[in-house]
Amino acid sequence: MGGHTRRKIVITQRIHPFPMGSYGIYGSHSPESCPLNNVEVRRLVITMAEQLDKVLTKNNIKMLQQYHSGLEHTFVWIVNAQDAHSVQNFMVDSGWIKFNTLKIVPLSTYQNLVEICKNLEIRRS
Repeated sequence: MGGHTRRKIVITQRIHPFPMGSYGIYGSHSPESCPLNNVEVRRLVITMAEQLDKVLTKNNIKMLQQYHSGLEHTFVWIVNAQDAHSVQNFMVDSGWIKFNTLKIVPLSTYQNLVEICKNLEIRRS
């Protein structure tokens, strides 16, 4: 073989059959169940915050952003996850389901939308 040795390549990183996707978690609650107004829920939020990393890891979720509006009693969190069911399990395990109405929405970037529109124009021409 002319002095060349063959090398074996070993992949050690786990390959997921589905790539991580981005999801928006939109939540709302009543003023009565707001952690700013309800002592029991406030304590729950503090406990959940202390356990957040553990619950994210358990559900294979990466938290990207968390935004809250205290006066509107709403929040939006942006996460990366395998699928919407992982996000749903995360919201149950984290306890946010206990006092919020939730909506989980797949997200993509605006640039992705522009590229899709360009490809549609090319196909229709």
